[in-house]
Amino acid sequence: MSSKVEQAQRPSAQDALRRAMILTHIHVKAAATPPDEIIAQLSEKWAEEDRAKFVAGMRALNDTQQSRMRTAGLWEHMDASELAFMKTGALEMSMRQRIDASWAIESIACLCWALGYLKQLPPYDQQASKEVIAFPKGERAPSLLERAQLRAPDEIDRQRDWAELWHWRCRTRRLMASAEIPAQLPNGMSMDEVIAMAAGKAAEAGALGTPIGGDFPAFGKAFREMVDGEFGVVMSISQERHKALNWICGHAPGNQWGETRTDT
Repeated sequence: MSSKVEQAQRPSAQDALRRAMILTHIHVKAAATPPDEIIAQLSEKWAEEDRAKFVAGMRALNDTQQSRMRTAGLWEHMDASELAFMKTGALEMSMRQRIDASWAIESIACLCWALGYLKQLPPYDQQASKEVIAFPKGERAPSLLERAQLRAPDEIDRQRDWAELWHWRCRTRRLMASAEIPAQLPNGMSMDEVIAMAAGKAAEAGALGTPIGGDFPAFGKAFREMVDGEFGVVMSISQERHKALNWICGHAPGNQWGETRTDT
């Protein structure tokens, strides 16, 4: 696994909170925008006046959100792609933008956990829900930023290692399916044996529940037995959490969110 990074190079608690707030605004904007198919169905029935009202209403919501972000001092901490998304109109939002913003809730969960707002992360076969957006109620951004604190570095490092481990298991499945990793390794061990060993050690460390069939448990079955849809969910969860925890551990050049790598 990746070597640890000294705490002096890590984002601060204030950086982490700003990042969580930015991602929350992005996630909320996508969630508040009707899916393309719904907009298409409505458009068939709309008169030009109805369409104009819809566009104006969505623009007003977005303007309000942008104003709140600027007031909270978040606007200048976004990267170019995030700025572009926040300026994108409801009818111009791409499917890729919508998907990315939707999965951002997994990063929000990790950041809220690291800030101590969330007791624990959901299992890796369970998508985070809106309840993980756990900022203290009734407090404005300046007050929250002033009092923000992170969990101990060792605790965050351990959670990062677990995210990397889950992401590694996702990648081994893909590589084994494409025969890019041979079933039998040069050292005489099989990949199934390597996975079983990793699953056993991870379970002892608390990174996952009791292994099933010598494999990571997911959706009540062995990881290798998941259907494609289930695997896609675990892959997306693992990748997003790995990115967020890599970033908070200082693994991004200059602590730039968009530059965070998720090698395993």
